[in-house]
Amino acid sequence: MIELDDIDRKILLALRDDGRLPILNLAEKIGLSPTPCGRRVKRMEEAGVIQGYTARIAPQALGQNINVFVSVRLGQHGPEGTEQFLAAIAARQEITECLLVTGAVDYVLRVGVSDVDALGTFIRDVLQSIPSVAETSTMVILKQGANLLEARGRKTA
Repeated sequence: MIELDDIDRKILLALRDDGRLPILNLAEKIGLSPTPCGRRVKRMEEAGVIQGYTARIAPQALGQNINVFVSVRLGQHGPEGTEQFLAAIAARQEITECLLVTGAVDYVLRVGVSDVDALGTFIRDVLQSIPSVAETSTMVILKQGANLLEARGRKTA
């Protein structure tokens, strides 16, 4: 990882809010001329600080009317259990994020499905059928984006 200064951090914060910001506008926003700003962005891309640019898409546009977090506790720890779990979920379109976490559970998955029946089928027939999975717990996302960060004027995912 490269050393980041205050200007680099300003660039990163601006790009986090708008990854499509043209270099000219980015440079103006942070108070730097376009050429050095572009060089800094390129340096951070090449170093892996900036890992890519994506679009935030409304889940409903993809038919994901219900979004949930599913916590997963593995009953079979170690490389075999972990590999079995990750291989079983790798190609699942319903899973939009997979996070390895600490605490009482091992993984938290963000899952998007069309309806409650699809959610039940996914949990029962996919997750709970993986031999290394001991337990799952589901939290339905009621609303996203309307939080304290937005109230302070910051954009959120």
